Amino acid sequence: MKNQLLRVDLTRRACEIEEIPDKVLRNFLGGRGLGSYLLYHSVPVKTDPLGAENHIIFTAGPASGTNLFFSPKVNVTTKSPLTGIYLYSISSGSFAHQMRKAGFWAIDISGTAESPVHLRINNGEVEFRDATSLWGTETGEAQQMMNGGLSQREAATLTIGPAGERLIRYAAIMSEGNLYRAFGRGGAGCVMGAKKLKGIVVSGDWKIEASDREKYEDARKAITANLAELKTFSEDRRNYGTAGNTRRNSQQGFLPTRNWKQGQFEGVDKLDAKVNAAEWPRKSIVCGPFCPSPCSHYIELEKGPYRGAHTCGPEYETLYSLGSNCGIDKYDALVAADQICDQSGLDSMSAGVAIGFAMECFERGLIGLEDTDGIELRFGDDKAMITILKKIVDREGFGNRLAEGVRKLSEEIKGSADFAMHAKGMELGGYECRGLTGQALQYAISNIGGSHHAYGLPALTEIGEGTRLNIEGKGEQVKNLATGRIIADSLPFCSFLRAVFNMPTVAGVISALRGEPWTVEDVKKVGYRIQCQERLFNMREGLTRQDDILPPRLLNEPKPDGPTPGAVVPLEELKEEYYRAMNWDLTTGNPPDALLAELEIEP
Repeated sequence: MKNQLLRVDLTRRACEIEEIPDKVLRNFLGGRGLGSYLLYHSVPVKTDPLGAENHIIFTAGPASGTNLFFSPKVNVTTKSPLTGIYLYSISSGSFAHQMRKAGFWAIDISGTAESPVHLRINNGEVEFRDATSLWGTETGEAQQMMNGGLSQREAATLTIGPAGERLIRYAAIMSEGNLYRAFGRGGAGCVMGAKKLKGIVVSGDWKIEASDREKYEDARKAITANLAELKTFSEDRRNYGTAGNTRRNSQQGFLPTRNWKQGQFEGVDKLDAKVNAAEWPRKSIVCGPFCPSPCSHYIELEKGPYRGAHTCGPEYETLYSLGSNCGIDKYDALVAADQICDQSGLDSMSAGVAIGFAMECFERGLIGLEDTDGIELRFGDDKAMITILKKIVDREGFGNRLAEGVRKLSEEIKGSADFAMHAKGMELGGYECRGLTGQALQYAISNIGGSHHAYGLPALTEIGEGTRLNIEGKGEQVKNLATGRIIADSLPFCSFLRAVFNMPTVAGVISALRGEPWTVEDVKKVGYRIQCQERLFNMREGLTRQDDILPPRLLNEPKPDGPTPGAVVPLEELKEEYYRAMNWDLTTGNPPDALLAELEIEP
């Protein structure tokens, strides 16, 4: 089967198929790496993220379509309407598997439809279908209506909800029907809304085989052996998912609380899935095929003021953003909030950080009841949180302003910039980084902004190594962790299992899938190349060292609690460490032309 790319022009209702040169796949692998290459070569400089010239690109990888363990992941790449720069986002589910079986490594969508449409793709054939009747429908229901009665095993679906249709800057794309998997960060759902693209259904029955079957089976055995050594970890994830980390993170001092004023939350036991399992029972669910240790859960409330609310979660990041970050310790309220986010197609992280920011502004007197539609936005008030979250989804009143994101709102509210918790316009993920120098560095230099995922989540490594306050060596540490995460996102496979997919195992997997020998150094070079390619997109948009920033709160306000009281982030020293490790120019913070040429990256 050829390495095919499907290009779709919504304006002309036309499509064409191109072949992706094998050199591109060798240099960028697939998934996140392939997306970074295609976006750079498809989107003109200074393109309006909500304009017809922006592209939204879904990419599979060499593991997609196979039965490789932990491979149900798919990547989307676009220019973000929240940050105005490069964006990638990862979702679980079967979409990438069905893409490959339908004949495509990538689906690249540009243009703007005259009226709402959804795409139906089957074995290389594309249909444009009217989606007017779907417009306004919540995400799970819309996917059921689009797939025409097929099961998730027969066809993969993704869609936007009302949040994307209303162009909320941090609208998500949801996949896997009522399992509500999400391309969560940066507003890819807003891009689809601007294009009037409600969703996509993709299916195929072409068989995807590893090029070297014997080496592939050896790689699967190596993964199984590695997994057996992590039995406790696997059982913990199966029983509690990421929600079982909440108490630990607070004890370690990096659970952001009340808009990042603190790193410990006194109500954490009410949020942690291990602690509250008896009160709020949940059942394990599988987020996609070929996962031997599923970590997702479903809960439906049977008591309390939010009785009847249900969600596939909430995961740790939702418990942080809408919970501790807003001073809220009511687990049932967070289930209800998570349901709102999933069904409307909204990034719960950005929504929670925006609400926490507004709560601090209200308590400081920077905004009043006349601004907030009469809602007393105070930390700990779950009813106020739910009310304003619904207003965000509806773009109603003060919710309309919150829908634009923290950066823009902080520009409107005088005196609030120091505690607007974003980097490059993206609200920060849930790891308080005063006293975690590598994590702080990741937030600052990440090419998509304040994502905790993008460069490998250094926080856990720092604590394990006892290097959480170090400066020396942190550039190399973040570079190496980023390489591993980028490779995971490019194969793609689940990033939670980095101990299972160590570099020798990954090299074996790629060798088997591509049918050619790959060394650990080959793998690392690809990860390094992709870091530079992502940076090149932002560099072309005009970003330099001065844009690698953090909120002043993290630089100037000493941390009041946890194991590292008094800590602030020594950002400039950390940036020097990183640029040196990357061989980037120390003045601009960008890769020089000679390095790009050496890595075979086209400037």
